[in-house]
Amino acid sequence: MTASRYLVAAYNPSGITVAEYQLEAGEFTVGRDINSAVYLDSQYISMNHAVLALSDSAQWVEDSGSTSGTYLDGQLIEGRAQITPGQTIQFGDLSVIISILENSLTDTERRVGNGRFSLLRLLGKGGMGEVWLAKDEQLDEEVAIKRLPTEVGMDAMALSDMRREVQKNRILSHPNIVRLHDLVHVSGEPPVISLEFVDGVDLTAIMSTKTNGCFDWPEIKDWIVQLASALEYAHQENIVHRDLKPGNIMITRKGRLKLADFGIAASVSDSAMRSSVSGYIAGTPLYMSPQQMVGKPPQVTDDIYAFGATIYELLTSRPPFYTGDINHQVLNVLPTPLSQRLSEFGYVRNIPPYVQELVMSCLAKDSSSRPANMGLIKDWIVSDGRDVGNPIKLGTTTVRMEVPRVKNENDAVRKKRGKLAYITGFGIIILCFLLGFLVSKVTRDNPTQHQGNLIEDE
Repeated sequence: MTASRYLVAAYNPSGITVAEYQLEAGEFTVGRDINSAVYLDSQYISMNHAVLALSDSAQWVEDSGSTSGTYLDGQLIEGRAQITPGQTIQFGDLSVIISILENSLTDTERRVGNGRFSLLRLLGKGGMGEVWLAKDEQLDEEVAIKRLPTEVGMDAMALSDMRREVQKNRILSHPNIVRLHDLVHVSGEPPVISLEFVDGVDLTAIMSTKTNGCFDWPEIKDWIVQLASALEYAHQENIVHRDLKPGNIMITRKGRLKLADFGIAASVSDSAMRSSVSGYIAGTPLYMSPQQMVGKPPQVTDDIYAFGATIYELLTSRPPFYTGDINHQVLNVLPTPLSQRLSEFGYVRNIPPYVQELVMSCLAKDSSSRPANMGLIKDWIVSDGRDVGNPIKLGTTTVRMEVPRVKNENDAVRKKRGKLAYITGFGIIILCFLLGFLVSKVTRDNPTQHQGNLIEDE
C-alpha cells in the first residue's frame, strides 16, 4: 500500500464547508494564525489551537492550551487523543472531519464490486464497516459505498437478509431520504452497498459544534419537519427505519435533510449478532422503543419513539436515557421532562410547550399512547401545536392514558358502595326480624306471668 494522503474538511455550525486541506503524513498546527498548516478563520479558535498528526500507523490530535478546548466526538480532550477517519474533531465552533484519499490504496484495492466501483476517499469507519466516496464506473457518477463486515458475506442467511432489505428499501424515492442503489457481492470481496452520496455532515457532527451540544428549537424546526415528511412517506410504503438517530440524519451543504440507512444498520446488527461476528458491538439501545427492545416485530410506532428520542437529544444534548442500565430504564423508567433535564444540566433553553408535549407523547411506554402516525406529528409541528383536531395532546405523559378504565373503576366504586349499603340495610332488616321473633317466643313461653301482669293491671 502506498503512503496515505488525507482530506481535512472543516464545517461551520450549519454544516457548510468553510475550509479543505489535502495533507501528506506528518504533524500539522491547527489555529487562527494565517501560517497554520490547517488555518481556521473563527474568533472562537486560538491562534495556536492544536496539533494534528497523520500517519499510516495512527492519527492523533493534541490541544495546545486553547481557550475553548478541543473535543473529539463531543468529549473534551485532555492531552493527546487518537482519532480515526470519520470522527468529528471540534475546534471552537468548527467541526473537522478527516478522510483518507484514494491514492492511499493500490489500484487493485481501489476497485471493488468486480471493478465496478473506484474508491475515492474514506468518509467514515465503524462497527458496520467502512463508508467511501466512490465512482460508479458503469453510471459514471459519484456514489457512496458501504463496505460491510467480511463475516456478513460469509453468512448465507445474513446475505439473504441484507439482499431482502436492499430490495425492499430501494423503492424509496423521496427528497429527504438517501437513495439506495444496489447490493453487490463478489466472491473474495466483502459485500458492498451502493447508495446516493450526500455532500454534507450528520447531525451528531453538527451537534458537537453547538454550545453545550444542543440546539434551540427554531434552529432545527425545519429539519424536523423534513424528517417527519421522510418517515411519513416511508411508513406509507410499509417500511420502518428501525435505526433512527442523529448519526443517520445528514444535512447537505444547502441545508436539506437526508435520512440514511433505512433498514440497513438494524439488518447488519441482526445479521452480525446471529453470525457471532468477533468483536462486533451493536451499540446501546439509546433510541429503541420498549417494544423493539424486547424483540417484537417492527412497527411504525418504533420509529415514532426513536423520533421523540432524537428530538430529545438535539434539544438537551443527551437521549432520554444515556447512562446506567439503559434496557431497564427504557422498559420501566419514565423519561425526565425536557425542561427538567435542561435545568439539571444547567442549560438555558426555551423549548415551546407544544414541542415538549410532542416529545413526551412519542416516548410513551405503551405504543398505543404515541401519536398514530407521522402525518399527525408533521401537522402538529407546522401549526406550532395549534392543530386542535390533532390528538397529540392525549399522549403527553409516558404512561398509558386509559380514560375509559378510570370511568369503569369509578363506576365499580359506586356499585361497590351501593352493594354495601344494600347488604347493610338487608342485615338491619334481618336483625329486626330476629329480635321480633325472640320477643314473641319469650312471650309465648311465659303466659302465666303475662296473665298475672294483666290481673294486677285490672
